[in-house]
Amino acid sequence: MKTFRYVGFLMIISGAALWGVSGPMIQWLFQNSSLTSSKFLIVRLLLAGIITLTLLYLTKKNIFGVWKHPRHWIQLIIFGILGMLGAQYAFIETIHVSTAVTAVLFQFLGPVLITIYVAIQTKKLPTAMQLLAVVSALMGTFFLITNGSVENIILSKEAITLGLLTTLGFTFYTLHPTSLIKEWGTVVIIGWGMLIGGVALFIYNQDFSVVHLAHSLTFSTLSILLLVIISGTLSFILYIGSLKYLNATETSLLSSIEPLVAAIVSMIWLNESFGIYQLLGGLLITTAVVFLSMPIERSKKKLKVE
Repeated sequence: MKTFRYVGFLMIISGAALWGVSGPMIQWLFQNSSLTSSKFLIVRLLLAGIITLTLLYLTKKNIFGVWKHPRHWIQLIIFGILGMLGAQYAFIETIHVSTAVTAVLFQFLGPVLITIYVAIQTKKLPTAMQLLAVVSALMGTFFLITNGSVENIILSKEAITLGLLTTLGFTFYTLHPTSLIKEWGTVVIIGWGMLIGGVALFIYNQDFSVVHLAHSLTFSTLSILLLVIISGTLSFILYIGSLKYLNATETSLLSSIEPLVAAIVSMIWLNESFGIYQLLGGLLITTAVVFLSMPIERSKKKLKVE
């Protein structure tokens, strides 16, 4: 059991790091090309979905079984449109109208909602250590984004609205597919979720043209686009897959390294400033991860003593 938890920790930390890196890459794309959020997501979701499902099919995985059960495929379609597409579109648009780090900040507010939801569902208050981890992570995120001053956050109404939708989307795609994953597997559900989301957005944007898109991209922008697709796909698979070994609260809190990674990459690659309070924020976020792993270890030791 302990080995499985370590696998879960490794999966969520790797997934969070990949997602943290993808944010600045997307910001760079918007700064150096005429790519829009819709066009970017159509390419990203369709390619990632098709590649994932094709690989599963070639390895003789049952990718069509979920469609034989009405309750499951209805749940899958809801996940694909509201969870996969909804969360990613809000996240990408937040990057487009603000910055990658700001988008990650709003995404990370999801753990607060998840912790509250789990507490209500189980009718149990979060442990003291979980609450401490939430507070530490939120304080760290605040310092990381604002450098200690609320006045440094200057967002438009559009950015705030999209950011809050990112929060809701992150919460939804964490909680909604857990039963589907247990029944059909992580990669199958993620693959279909991406394909469904991509098809839905393609139908909505009928003016999308592959030829026009190809002509608008340079070698550099195309390379970054492909890297974003690969890192984003792996990130979603690792994140959702970690739910097999960790509960939703642990998974969401461990993803707190995302803003730290996004800030570091933005500082090095996009030449964004990184102040002393932001360094403090990174330390607090790392501390939150340590806090989160402590309760179970202690409870195990207590049981062994008794």
